[in-house]
Amino acid sequence: MQDIADQRSGFAVVDLETTGFSPEHDRIVEVAVVVLDADGNELDAFCTLVDPERGPGPTHIHGITAAMLEGAPTFAEVHPYVADLLSGRVVVGHNVDRFDLAFLMAECGRLGAAGMAPESVVTIDTLLVAQSYLDLPGKARLIDCCDRYELTWDDHHNALGDARVTAALLMAMRGELGDDLIGIDRPLEAASTLRWPGAVDVPIEGYGRTTRVLA
Repeated sequence: MQDIADQRSGFAVVDLETTGFSPEHDRIVEVAVVVLDADGNELDAFCTLVDPERGPGPTHIHGITAAMLEGAPTFAEVHPYVADLLSGRVVVGHNVDRFDLAFLMAECGRLGAAGMAPESVVTIDTLLVAQSYLDLPGKARLIDCCDRYELTWDDHHNALGDARVTAALLMAMRGELGDDLIGIDRPLEAASTLRWPGAVDVPIEGYGRTTRVLA
């Protein structure tokens, strides 16, 4: 049987909401993955609240309350499908290397089985692209980058909204800077054969393609 990663190409744009800023001590409360083909066309999107098995953290930032998390799946329950969406694809995000990927790897490490965190992940961090090549003041926050390209979204600190606008930001950067400068082809090739351990190509019943609405 052909490995699932061998059949893949493109990008998985991720965004997380969390109980805090420390991957070692804090937990994911919402995860979104927007899947793009190599040309940047959206193929799929998945978003769900996640039970962090503790309080939700800074509700004033992400808007997620303890009541909203009642009945939400744990990360262990959504992990197989999230791992499948990430397999064979370049993982993209704004500050993805230091934040989103760090949290995903920490959550994978808590699953109780050795080797559940992937040994290698190929990423493109739109924050690093902005800091390297765009004339932006300050820290090149997501909102700063989006303002530069006149990209707007209403649902700030909503994982699916942030993931979709980050996907649009990646395409805007490609249009201005070009694939060679950003370095698109090599990551696509390198990611195409990588599989996240535990990946299962089965949607999570009741949670697929929803955000903050649990069936």
